[in-house]
Amino acid sequence: MFVGRRDQFAELVEALSASRSGEGSIVLLSGSAAAGKTAILQKFQRASVESAAAFLKASGSTQERGLRFGVMRQLLMRMRVPSAACERARALLDEGLRALDEAHADPAAGDRVMFGLCEVVLALSEAVPVVVVVDDVHEADAESLRCLNYLARRVSTARVMVVLTERSDFRMAYAGARAGFTRQPLFREIRLRGLTTGEVRELMAAELGEAVADSLAEECARVSGGNPLLATALVEDLAAAPGEDRRLVTGESFGFAVVDCLQRLNPESTELAHRLAVYGAEASTLTLGQSCARVTARTVTELRAVGLVTDRGFRSPAAAAAVRAEVPAEDVARYHREAAVLLRDAGAEPRLIADHLMAAGQPEPWAVGLLQEAAQTALDAFDFAGAVGLFEAAHRASTDPGQAARLLLWRSRAAWQVDPVLALSRLPELTAALEAGQLPVREASSLIKDLFWHGCIDEAARVLELAVDLSAASGEDDVAEIHYLRTWLSAMCPPLLERAFPEPEAAPPAEARRPAVPANVAADTRLQAATTLSSVFKDGPVPSAVSGAEHVLERSPLGPVTLEHVNLALMALFYADELDRAQAWCEELFAEARSRAIPTWEAVLVAFRAQIHIVSGDLHAAETDCAHALEWLAPRSWGLGIGRPLASSVYALTAMGRYEEAQARLAQPVPEAMFQTPFGQQYLYARGYYLLATGRFRAAHGDFMACGQSLQRWGIDPGTVVPWRTATAEAWLALGEPKRAVPLLEKELALHGASRPRIHGKALRLLAGTVEPRRRLQMLRQAVTGLEACGGKLELAYALADLGRTHHVLGQSSRARMVIQRAYRLAKQCSAEPLCCSLLPEVQTGEEEAQPRAVTAGPPALAPSEEEALTEAEQRVAVLAAEGHTNREIARRLYVTVSTVEQHLTKIFRKLNVARRSDLPLLVTGEKATRSLASYGRPAMGW
Repeated sequence: MFVGRRDQFAELVEALSASRSGEGSIVLLSGSAAAGKTAILQKFQRASVESAAAFLKASGSTQERGLRFGVMRQLLMRMRVPSAACERARALLDEGLRALDEAHADPAAGDRVMFGLCEVVLALSEAVPVVVVVDDVHEADAESLRCLNYLARRVSTARVMVVLTERSDFRMAYAGARAGFTRQPLFREIRLRGLTTGEVRELMAAELGEAVADSLAEECARVSGGNPLLATALVEDLAAAPGEDRRLVTGESFGFAVVDCLQRLNPESTELAHRLAVYGAEASTLTLGQSCARVTARTVTELRAVGLVTDRGFRSPAAAAAVRAEVPAEDVARYHREAAVLLRDAGAEPRLIADHLMAAGQPEPWAVGLLQEAAQTALDAFDFAGAVGLFEAAHRASTDPGQAARLLLWRSRAAWQVDPVLALSRLPELTAALEAGQLPVREASSLIKDLFWHGCIDEAARVLELAVDLSAASGEDDVAEIHYLRTWLSAMCPPLLERAFPEPEAAPPAEARRPAVPANVAADTRLQAATTLSSVFKDGPVPSAVSGAEHVLERSPLGPVTLEHVNLALMALFYADELDRAQAWCEELFAEARSRAIPTWEAVLVAFRAQIHIVSGDLHAAETDCAHALEWLAPRSWGLGIGRPLASSVYALTAMGRYEEAQARLAQPVPEAMFQTPFGQQYLYARGYYLLATGRFRAAHGDFMACGQSLQRWGIDPGTVVPWRTATAEAWLALGEPKRAVPLLEKELALHGASRPRIHGKALRLLAGTVEPRRRLQMLRQAVTGLEACGGKLELAYALADLGRTHHVLGQSSRARMVIQRAYRLAKQCSAEPLCCSLLPEVQTGEEEAQPRAVTAGPPALAPSEEEALTEAEQRVAVLAAEGHTNREIARRLYVTVSTVEQHLTKIFRKLNVARRSDLPLLVTGEKATRSLASYGRPAMGW
């Protein structure tokens, strides 16, 4: 496609026609690099050969400019003429070289040589028209230029056409010879300009169609700057791009074309292009608009003419990227430093300057304040990764130890938002800085909490002791900081508090500990959040704690500083059993974290939301949230906080009957120090219920008792973190020890009445299983009423299941069926498959809502004589088979072989006179049935 050059080509053809009639001419094609001069010459060469003209061509070159008579040798040694003419030309060229080499050569020898060479061409033109073409004549050697000037003066009456091409920005390089050409009467200059938008459209239409050309021609013209080489490359990239929805693509062809243009520039222009590519748009604008040694009018003009830059820098990021890839590695850092100084002197934004300083490598001391300011700007924009790098660079450049320590601390705070592991590596340096007095006491809390998060309890205790010692000689601010740490540790890590403060702090009265927004606390949101959570742990769900937590949340938009006390306030609402408020705040905060795309924030909040889902009975949502939390933040990054998502996940998976997945979660290593925190107690509680559900009752009892012992030692309100008494009692029931279970349940009921309805309802349900059916019925109804009022679908489903079974035992079949159906629906909503299977072993598949196997009659019960006919081992197998478990699952649950299960089932079918397991009764009455169902380990979920 010869777009935008037809008129120029027509002028050449017209000049060729005139020269054939004996009217010689000199034509100079002038244009910028890659303007299409060579393409015109190639087309013109074909036209000349077709017209039977002799075509003599040569090209100037920077590398060959010192080669004397080099261009003339190219022209004459390649002539397709009789050998005598070639020999004559060679002899003349050799003579010319000897004349230049000889010290006392005849001065007229040079003129004889030039005359002779011209005569060879003119003699040839007598037989055939001659076209002499010299591409890039501005790069020709001096001797050849003199010969061409000599020839130009003699072609006016000969059949000789001389065609020269030049780079318009190189005219001064051969100004004398050029003047000789322009003085000739038959000289004409053809200037090649850039393609217009209309010409670019024509180029695109021929290759891509009218529709694409109409929509993209203007953008293509802008990006290419009218440069034919660049425009053609854009068309090639667009043609190669997949899809019908076309948009301008700057791909491989465009990149190669930019590099091609770059290689055609003079060295000064190439260096300027390199600088601009590294400088970026802002520094490029400043550079192109000023006068300095590195920027000359010629270099700027050349870059503009070739279509690469405008007054504001490169026309497209792709062009800048292609040039930047060509910059020598040793020059990159130097150019970045130049850009930083240039922008600093111009008063540019600190972040912009800092980016160049970072790219240049080791910054200089003058840049510390600027880097710090840029880091703060990054923090304000929630660009924590950028802030980490900026603080790190400022730390390296700082020569003041105190300043360096503070910068390192700020770097660690920003790193924690990205990934807590990034902060871990610098904690030893920060500890040393605190010991050296380079950090104030008020900064110790941040360091202690980081050490605590990563399980470095010994190091945290040492720093805390040091901070306490330093605060003794400090002002009130430092004393207040230590008070805050004590309050925070009392909730988050009581063992660390005991180590650092063997003597307990004088405790205020209970009323004074309840933060309704006390005046001495409201000024410090951190302290208010810690005080609120500590109050809930010590005194239970008092109203003042709830109002205090909400006050903290209302004053704390999510941010790097507020995340900590936002988390404490959410915990206070959750442990105060204010689930609706906690969930509303959690959803709002999580949406904000999601919009910021900060993994640490998202992981912490989604793990908290999973806890709420557990209590409300949405097991599938809880496990989904846990999976996301563990995906967004690696286990090592979770530190001691890993207990929260792992505990929720194990709870959910166990209640859903996905025991192998729960076991895989439990197989994940956890820090030993985690068990010195509330997260560790939640983990123990979850593990205990997994063990209970899989038949390891003694081990489950051990985990529950460990929870209780820790929480009692720490002085945490029973049931706030986990209802360990209820859990321990359930383990005793599974072990067939109701006498040991009953006191624990009665104590739980005495401690938690209306203030803890979920714990109260669960304890009442378990206690009901230890009494005779009629009394059990009354207790279960009470439990159901309480659980209905407080929510928590899963625990309600278990209570309804027990209530339905009790109705059945008492012969109230219709009522039993209705209650069990309701229990089934709730269990299905919770994804509690084990409970569903225990209620309805045969569920019709494909139905929207499962119906019981026999709608017209209640679940059949064993007659006492039949029940007594089964051994205890057979009772266990019968119950599990009735609940829908396969033989292999029953064998794994009871730690027997599959063959043993099959033998038991054969005897069970014979004794009960049934033909298949679907005919087995759903309920087994009596003490053996209770123990069999307890051994199944149905987990009653709740923290």
